[in-house]
Amino acid sequence: MATRRGTILIIAGIILAIGTAAIAFILLQTGGQEPTPPPQATPEEEPTITVVRAAQEIPAYSEITADAVVTWEVPYSALADQPGLMEDPQDVIGQRAIRTIRRTEFITADLLFDESRLLELGYDASLNIPPGRVAMAFQTTQLAAVAGAVQSGDFVDLLISYWLVDTEQEVGEPAEGEGAEEETYILLAQLMLQDVEVYRVGAWGIPLPEREVEEEAPEEEGAPAEEQGPEEEEAPEEAPLPPPAEAKVMLTLLLDQQDALVLKFARESGATIDLVLRGREDHNEVRTETVSIEYIMTRFDITVPPEPLRFVPTDYRH
Repeated sequence: MATRRGTILIIAGIILAIGTAAIAFILLQTGGQEPTPPPQATPEEEPTITVVRAAQEIPAYSEITADAVVTWEVPYSALADQPGLMEDPQDVIGQRAIRTIRRTEFITADLLFDESRLLELGYDASLNIPPGRVAMAFQTTQLAAVAGAVQSGDFVDLLISYWLVDTEQEVGEPAEGEGAEEETYILLAQLMLQDVEVYRVGAWGIPLPEREVEEEAPEEEGAPAEEQGPEEEEAPEEAPLPPPAEAKVMLTLLLDQQDALVLKFARESGATIDLVLRGREDHNEVRTETVSIEYIMTRFDITVPPEPLRFVPTDYRH
């Protein structure tokens, strides 16, 4: 019994010695320092966004200058419900405010002047009239407006034609049994105004109709064509009828003040005015000659019938 107890003590001493040696070895390897605890997880930082805000009050319709705006970083979650925020000051500087922007107010896209949007909606016409120009309404017809081809932003020339009467012609009392002597008229045609910008087609205050563009859905390869019975066939849609040539068209033209007076005089003096459409990049001025019956006969070498065959077109005598 004593021998067995001694054996157990010897084994326990050996185990204790081995454990002490292991601890001493670990301390020697770590230089006597305690092991570094594992890094603790830190909460992620909330993302931010850089936005543009007003550094001072910006009056309505005024140009936004560099010193009128600043940038500011704010948490993204704080501005998640505000669409159209401007992030780059260069996208704002040089633009015009569509209303008064208060100091410290965030600048969004809907606060900036958008020419195409204003023309589309048909309001605030004065915001985009260049200095030295005025906007003048001009009513014409589909035929005289190049069959309705004139659109906002186009440039046109205005042609004019007059019937003139000979004021020095002596018209006496008709003799008995004879009809009254007719006055002599002459028709003249000339290019009146050139390179006139069409500010808008249609009346202001009414949104322009949207252009409907039909897109055909792509057919899947290998998909069988749908079979339709006679009762399922759709009736062909009737093409919309074009407006008549005499239908009225309202245009707003951009002119200088003197040309506006010229157009007013021509319109109120009974002249016939037609428009011709220019190419979008064609702004060259040209010189033209007044066209009369003498011009036509001379240029095209028209021979005058000898006496007594003195005829003129019936429409020419007005």
